[in-house]
Amino acid sequence: MSTSMSTLIRLRYNTMADESPGGEWRWRVIMERDGGYEEVLVKELSINVPSFSQADEMPVVGRKYHIACHGTLTVKDGLGIIR
Repeated sequence: MSTSMSTLIRLRYNTMADESPGGEWRWRVIMERDGGYEEVLVKELSINVPSFSQADEMPVVGRKYHIACHGTLTVKDGLGIIR
């Protein structure tokens, strides 16, 4: 299965990766959707666009620090590519 999404994309390491299936889902990819946030976990991540750091106030968890970029995320078999 493959999905594509285009938006401001925030990225951060999944500190709970060890608790994910097989301990493989290392990256949180966070996008704004319908006034909220959608999070996708991926095993590996390739970022092929300019990126920058950003501090965000996230619901429930508070201030988090992200690498951010503008682009399109494609996910296939747990591998994320941002173009």
